[in-house]
Amino acid sequence: MYFFLQEEEAIHIAFVGPLSGENEMIGKSMVKAIELYFDDINRNGGINKLPLVLDTFDDQNNPEQAIHKARRIVEQNKAVAVIGHNCSYCSINGSKIYRDKKIPAITPVSSHLRVTQNNEWYFRTAFNDNLQGNFLANYAKNVLQQSEVSIIQTNKPYGSYLGSVFEQASKELGLEVKNKWILSNDSDLKEIVTKLKATSDAGLVFLATSTNIGIKLVKAIKDARIKNLLLAPDTYANKKFTNGFKHYFAERRNPGYYTNGIHVSTPFILDTANKYAQKFNSIYEETYQEQPLGSTFYALDAAIVIVEALKQVKKNQSLSAIRNEIRQVITNKFNSFEEAVAGSTGLNYFDEDGNALKSLSMGIYRSNHLISAFTQLQIAPNYSDDEHVLLINDKRMYKTNVVYAGLQFNKISEFQPHFDGSKSTVSYLMEFHLWLRFQGDIKPHEINFLNAVEPIELGKPIINESVGKVTYQLYKVGGRFKESLHSPKERFFDNKYSIGINFHHSILDRKKLIYVVDILGMEVTDEQAVLEKIKEIQRKTSFFKNWPIQELNFFQGVIKKKILGNPKYIDHGNTVEYSTFNTEIAIGNNAYAYHAIIPDRMSFIFFVTSCIVTIILGLISYKKLDGDGNYLKYLWFIQVIFILLLLISAEVLAGKLMLGTMDQYKPLAIKTFNILWWVVASVLINIAIERFLWIPLEKNTERKVPNLVRFLTALVIYLLACFGIIGFIFEQQFTSVLATGGVVTILLGLMVQVDLSNIFSGIALSIEDSFHIGNWIKIGDYTDGKVVDMNWRVTKIKTRTGYILSIPNKVVSDSNIHNFSHPDEGYWLKYVVYVHAEHDPKIVEQILIEALFAVEQDVVKDVKPIIWLDEVMVQEVDKWTASYVVFFKTVDYEHKLRLFKNIWQSIWSHLTNAGMMPFKVAPLDYDNKVLKDLENMVKVKH
Repeated sequence: MYFFLQEEEAIHIAFVGPLSGENEMIGKSMVKAIELYFDDINRNGGINKLPLVLDTFDDQNNPEQAIHKARRIVEQNKAVAVIGHNCSYCSINGSKIYRDKKIPAITPVSSHLRVTQNNEWYFRTAFNDNLQGNFLANYAKNVLQQSEVSIIQTNKPYGSYLGSVFEQASKELGLEVKNKWILSNDSDLKEIVTKLKATSDAGLVFLATSTNIGIKLVKAIKDARIKNLLLAPDTYANKKFTNGFKHYFAERRNPGYYTNGIHVSTPFILDTANKYAQKFNSIYEETYQEQPLGSTFYALDAAIVIVEALKQVKKNQSLSAIRNEIRQVITNKFNSFEEAVAGSTGLNYFDEDGNALKSLSMGIYRSNHLISAFTQLQIAPNYSDDEHVLLINDKRMYKTNVVYAGLQFNKISEFQPHFDGSKSTVSYLMEFHLWLRFQGDIKPHEINFLNAVEPIELGKPIINESVGKVTYQLYKVGGRFKESLHSPKERFFDNKYSIGINFHHSILDRKKLIYVVDILGMEVTDEQAVLEKIKEIQRKTSFFKNWPIQELNFFQGVIKKKILGNPKYIDHGNTVEYSTFNTEIAIGNNAYAYHAIIPDRMSFIFFVTSCIVTIILGLISYKKLDGDGNYLKYLWFIQVIFILLLLISAEVLAGKLMLGTMDQYKPLAIKTFNILWWVVASVLINIAIERFLWIPLEKNTERKVPNLVRFLTALVIYLLACFGIIGFIFEQQFTSVLATGGVVTILLGLMVQVDLSNIFSGIALSIEDSFHIGNWIKIGDYTDGKVVDMNWRVTKIKTRTGYILSIPNKVVSDSNIHNFSHPDEGYWLKYVVYVHAEHDPKIVEQILIEALFAVEQDVVKDVKPIIWLDEVMVQEVDKWTASYVVFFKTVDYEHKLRLFKNIWQSIWSHLTNAGMMPFKVAPLDYDNKVLKDLENMVKVKH
């Protein structure tokens, strides 16, 4: 962008204000707001692809520190502009330095007239004290209908100047100034309050003091039970003022005890703020878990003005030239209503002295909340209705009536998103209570519902009553409504809707009537209260289960309408503005939340890259990089990632390209992509089954998986995808399709049920890995044999007699399987030897062991045989026979018969030589329980 910025790779803007000390809350809140705004700018590419950086300086609201920090900003020589200071005298001291060094600066809140006087480099986004003093005097006279006033002011510059302006303006308006008290210390305070209580005709009391003194003064007045109407400047319109009473018992017992009824001028009240301010307030609260101060929004607007000026600065200039161009843009371009910069506090445009031409708002404290007073005074350029216009400080201002409006949702039903052939719309039935609170004879119930399908008349109120000067009306309303006026339109793929109520007065324009949100009546004074309101709405309406509430907003807005030749407005342009009341419920099922993965500006890059990579991976997957193709498993995960990125980027790109085209293409495009998601998912699942199941199975079994199995598995997956498309995308009843498919499936199943059962049993046997080719096994009651072949239908065994026994896999899987070759080739055999009982058992045992070890083949000699004396039986009267059970381990089940022969010969020979003949030998194969016990014994012995 600029040569110095290329070195720094950022655009620096300085903030200077109180970041420590008793006013640090103000400065820190401003910094947080500006950083939030800069973060948003940077996420969207910055200014000419360079990020914004906020450099902070703490002047502690001290005029001497202000000079030091201003010089520090000059020494660093980075900032293109300055936002600050907070205190007027800090700004005055800093302004001289900025003027001499030609650095543009904007103060958010410094209101003293001298801040911007005779300084073309200094601007302010708030009002000045001269305007404020005149404004308050006019408000006391023309709105509050006062004839006498008294003034309590400090001897400090702020209070002294403001009090003097108010006094002079009051006298010019014909107000009688009954008393003027100067407050310099606490003893003066007690004396002044005592005199005020003793004065019966003091009238309205204007408090021209700072916040800290104001807390003490208001407490003393309230404790003295003085009932005079209190009027205060903007120093009373902050949390510091209300928090100053929290530790008092009366305030804790009754919130607002000290502040209720105080009229306060303020630069900003949230309930009359525009939608931008409402939205920023929500973002700020969500980010920092606290509410921004009113002055914070003016700091935000100062940042907005600087950024908008930067956008109009020419490229490739020196730092001094850039600073000068920023000043020129603000002075010469942002100097009219038509060229104003839209911000959170309204339109920002400046007069010849650098003052923003903005109106003050009048608030009144209720329950510790500063809410809009029922009548406001607004700047009226080119407005000629003398009945409503006042001249304040050479500025034409008109009286505007404020109507508090509130809603309670009772029922929302028949929510119907649909496509009517030219565009997508949504409609719903809504029943709610609407109440209005106002002063005067202004008929605020003459309402035009902007998003009603059919015109709705309020009819007679169910409650219509007055309390003092305030009128309260309650209506019960019902009808069919369409999507809110402020529903987001920026995305083509969007499964979100904004439902709610939007209305304006059918006759009175915004200069005469403003609807504001009754945050106290609706109990939405903070974020937690809004969350509770959302839960309440969700409990009342069942369809929110499928369309959860994502956001709930209440705000006043503006709508422009053509004047259609109306002579009342024909001299003021082609349009007239009306105040709107808006209650919006943002709902959505987050169907397209995944679009946030890919930034809009990079969608084309993601699309091209993922498309190329997907094609390359597809080609690679058909070539084996190793003998077993193990890489295919890992490749599948990479393919999934890039295919998903391809689909998402294609959706985002299509949405950008088709945005603004005719709406009839939207349903077709959405359905096309939804079908693609189902198809791609089914293909990926089928590929996964191939790579993670069939290929490993073929590798382990060394047999090819039947094509029939592959085909049937793929068919089931694709059929399920088709049913999903029919049911969820085209929203058709597919029960008949399922029924037909079920009949066909049953018929096919009956035809191939035997083959299928054998095939799936073969798959199960392969997965279980019960035996392998070459193993000696015994299946159920079939003879034992050696496995010579395994396929998907039968298992083939070669018996000892040489023939091949083919057993269906279904039978194999349902039978007991004895595997003599697993986990190794070793197994145990058992002989029973009968010897005359007269022989010593120890000698017999020793002879039998020697006989076993004498066998040269097949007997495992590392494992000692086990000899048990089983029983002694009587064969004849004089002959007793002892039966010995001989257990020994052998290998290679194939040579079992040869081993029996060799064992027989060895035992016969050894017993004959020992003179123990005759004897009997009974060879036995195995006994599961005995073998298990035997193995345990062998383990113990070893």
